[in-house]
Amino acid sequence: MSDKFNTSFNDSGEKPRFIYKRNPLIAHAFQIFMYKDEKGAYEPVGEYTLLDTTEDLEITEKTVMNIISLLNGRENLIKIDSLTENKLLFNIVPKTDENDPTKIIFRTHDGKGVSTENAVLILEKGVLHEANISTSGKKQP
Repeated sequence: MSDKFNTSFNDSGEKPRFIYKRNPLIAHAFQIFMYKDEKGAYEPVGEYTLLDTTEDLEITEKTVMNIISLLNGRENLIKIDSLTENKLLFNIVPKTDENDPTKIIFRTHDGKGVSTENAVLILEKGVLHEANISTSGKKQP
């Protein structure tokens, strides 16, 4: 992936609440940042880590872009289904403690047999609440 692609997505005119960057320490991971008004800067609040390293990193980045769009309350998602024949599923892992981060496991399913783990998204406590979104991508009242 080129930084130009990442930069143009993140720099769409106004300062978005959430952005992402590749994790410089983990080849198949992306860091998620949230703009903190009180600090006037972006702070890391999560990470998307690809578990199935056979997946094309372009598809992974487009998935992350969709997650960022949803966090920012946008509904214009990138259609990924034409790039892969797998269906992307997810489930939110139940928290054992209210202060635990939110963990979402993404799975791929090829239409046969059992789905396989694809990636994990971990977000600090409160990030999804602050984003005020649902899984449909629509802002909640």
